[in-house]
Amino acid sequence: MAKNVYILIGVMLVIGLISALLTYIRTEKMASPADIASNGLAALQRGNVIFFGLFMPVVVGPIAFIVYRGILARSPDGAETTYLLLATSIAIVFTILAALVFKMRGFVEFTALHIFYVAGFGWMMPRLLSM
Repeated sequence: MAKNVYILIGVMLVIGLISALLTYIRTEKMASPADIASNGLAALQRGNVIFFGLFMPVVVGPIAFIVYRGILARSPDGAETTYLLLATSIAIVFTILAALVFKMRGFVEFTALHIFYVAGFGWMMPRLLSM
C-alpha cells in the first residue's frame, strides 16, 4: 500500500508543478481584462498557482486513485483501458464546460491542463500502479 501512496503523491507533484507553471505563465490569457485591472496580474498568478498547482491535484489525485481501485476491483482485465476512457471522457466534458463558462477565454490553457491530467492520472498513474 505504501508504494501506491508514493506513486500517487509523485504523480500529484508532477501534475501540480506542470499546472502551476502553465497557469502562472498564461494567466493573462486565462483571466479577463477586468479581473487583471481590478486585482492585478501578480495576485491572479498567485491565485492560479495555489488553485491549479496545489488544490486541484490534491483533490483530483485521491479521487482518481479511489476510482481506479474501484474499476480494478470490478474488472481487472480491462481496468486500465476503461479508466483511461473514463478520464478522457471527463476531460472532454470539462473542456467544453470551460469553453462555455469562460467564453473561450483560456481555451488552449484549459485544454492543455485537461490533457496533462488525463496523461498523469488517467494513463501514467494506472501504469505505475500495475508495475
